[in-house]
Amino acid sequence: MGFDYQRRILGYADRISVRAGEDVEFKISLEGQDTFDFKIVRVVCGVETPRGAPYKEVEIETAADGAYPGRAQRIDAGSYAVVPAALVLDRLRSFTFQAYVMPTLPGDGRQTLISRGSGPKRPGFAVILDGDGALALMISDGNEIKTVSTGISMLPWKWAFVSASYDAETGEVELWQEPDERYVEADSTAHVYGEAPKGATFAADHDLHLAAWQVGWHEDGRPRMAGLFNGRIDSPRLADKVVICHEMSKLARQNPVKADWVVGAWDFSRDIPTSTFPDLSGNNLHGHLVNLPTRAVTGYHWDSSCHDWTRKPGHYGAIHFHDDDLYDAGWETTVTLTVPADLKSGIYAARCRAGDDECYVPFYVRPAAGAKKARIAFLGSTATYMAYSNNHWQLDEEKAEVKRGRIIAYTGDEMFLHERRDLGLSTYDTHRDGSGSIYSSRLRPIVLNFNVKSIIWSFNADTHVTDWMEAMGFDFDVVTDEEIHYEGVEALADYNVIVTGAHPEYWTTEMWDALTTYLDGGGRMMYLGGNGFYWRIGYHPEHPGTAIEIRRAESGARFWASRPGEYYQSFTGEMGGLWKRIGKPPQSLVGIGTFATGFDRCGWFVKEPGVAENPRAAWVFEGIDDEVIGDFGVLGDGAAGIELDGVDESLGSPPDTIVLARSTGHSAYYMQSPDEIVFNHAAVTGDTNERVRADMIYSTLPSGAGVFATGSISWAASLGWNGYDNNVAKLTGNVLRRFEADEALP
Repeated sequence: MGFDYQRRILGYADRISVRAGEDVEFKISLEGQDTFDFKIVRVVCGVETPRGAPYKEVEIETAADGAYPGRAQRIDAGSYAVVPAALVLDRLRSFTFQAYVMPTLPGDGRQTLISRGSGPKRPGFAVILDGDGALALMISDGNEIKTVSTGISMLPWKWAFVSASYDAETGEVELWQEPDERYVEADSTAHVYGEAPKGATFAADHDLHLAAWQVGWHEDGRPRMAGLFNGRIDSPRLADKVVICHEMSKLARQNPVKADWVVGAWDFSRDIPTSTFPDLSGNNLHGHLVNLPTRAVTGYHWDSSCHDWTRKPGHYGAIHFHDDDLYDAGWETTVTLTVPADLKSGIYAARCRAGDDECYVPFYVRPAAGAKKARIAFLGSTATYMAYSNNHWQLDEEKAEVKRGRIIAYTGDEMFLHERRDLGLSTYDTHRDGSGSIYSSRLRPIVLNFNVKSIIWSFNADTHVTDWMEAMGFDFDVVTDEEIHYEGVEALADYNVIVTGAHPEYWTTEMWDALTTYLDGGGRMMYLGGNGFYWRIGYHPEHPGTAIEIRRAESGARFWASRPGEYYQSFTGEMGGLWKRIGKPPQSLVGIGTFATGFDRCGWFVKEPGVAENPRAAWVFEGIDDEVIGDFGVLGDGAAGIELDGVDESLGSPPDTIVLARSTGHSAYYMQSPDEIVFNHAAVTGDTNERVRADMIYSTLPSGAGVFATGSISWAASLGWNGYDNNVAKLTGNVLRRFEADEALP
């Protein structure tokens, strides 16, 4: 018997964090029904855990409550480039297009390199790879489409020079396909002549496209694109005549020849952090990119002499396009909410219901400007949520069950996402061509990892902390990664203590610096998770807070690896990868850093000998006589598991750090993190290696700051066990009460 995992109502918001009194716009798509009910709820606990905290939401009265008409809204995935219509393009008759091209999925249907025209009824042209992966030119005079192909498939992941020309007077077509590398039995070289209709006149006032072909218009006025390209394009050039051989070489230069017949000479090595690219021809045919194709990738001219695109941008003159890229779904706003000015800071969601279908769109509310703040701020790890958004790895990863040590039961959300690839990828996924997904956006429906009533991970796992704080009577505000990144330490300065969730993994340089300044100023931190502060990321400079970038450079727990020469972020120009490899291990920030990972049963903590008698630490265990802490929980049946952090003075842990407890009970499915191992050996598992553990720590700084850290992702999921009456909740409460107070720490 099957189950219905389809979602007929989906949505997202334009903002992830707002102040009370500000507006947030919700974009909803509805299928199969005419109306939906809209309601704002406060999210207390985002997931049902029968042996722990139950799912809880509280309805909030707002002026936006009510029924709204709904309609299906479309998603157009796939990246491409647009050069706006211009008179110089309208005058094209004869032409030559040339570029360096690296196709990554040749033979996977027709794929466009450059095009101008709007469907078979509109005269135009397209230089493509045909269904077999061969270079081809399509010419349409408005009545018929003539295609000339080399008939020889290009090689995947190999650079080639391509050229396609059309002589309007004679109708002659000429195609060049010159691979950069030749092989004895896999030579893709081709030079072909063919015929097309003479005197073709192309449609005027139409955009030029790279990596896609416009075949019409949607009812909402957006272009309908087809033939999306998978691969890299470097140094595209367009001339208004048939270019002969010696002219081709001049046109291909990185500083191309200036001549009247040069229509467009686009340089992708410039303006890399942006969504634009310049035209060097003098015709000002500057273009823009749609759906964040990958930039700062090695181009045709890269020779491995430099690995930093900011030093030799000419080596990075390529853009990598994918037919599954997605930045902005582009949906119309359905409901606008003005957040009530007196609404308490916290985690909220728009609940949209139509019949038996529902969706939630979470968002954070900060205190209104000038409002009194709480002593405690909970940190919403919105960058990490974005990194994991809509991840497909349990279905896509070849060895997912081996890694988890068990048979995987897929959720309805995972099955739905497997079918709806147009909803975009997480940074844990690979594109269809196998390249890593380095960007992730929140301007799209997020079904998994930033949604309620889903798996215990990311967003939902963090609500175990806020649920517990509310149940224990703690007053707290919320702050998110976006505020820390854009406002710096000012976003944290008024709070006595910052409390994290289970997995604050992804941090920008600005966030790292802000937290460092906060701690240097005497702030206090409760890091209630594991594998935190692990990867360095960047936010897009043109689209604040809406898209992140990750480069998975050498080492680290990775589901894919960045290609050589591509470790520097396109958004910021910074070296990407692990903070540890950059020279700032998490131990230097919060005292502990990633040691190990594992995904079967979780372990538990055991008090360190004598720690309960240590005058600096005894208060942590007040009211707790147990030696074992957290041998229970709703995530892996224990409070120490999934990803584990530990102390290492050589990596920056303060020498006076007090280790309160250490974890044990980890199986052979727990292993040291790859960045912990410099040479492969067998003794890396939880049953053989003492470094496969979590260290629960407490430390103070000369500034008066204090850090408490659990070193375990599963800690938070144990807080609600037995109606919050357990030693994990008790211990965490002891620390939070001391940390929120004004008195100095012992």
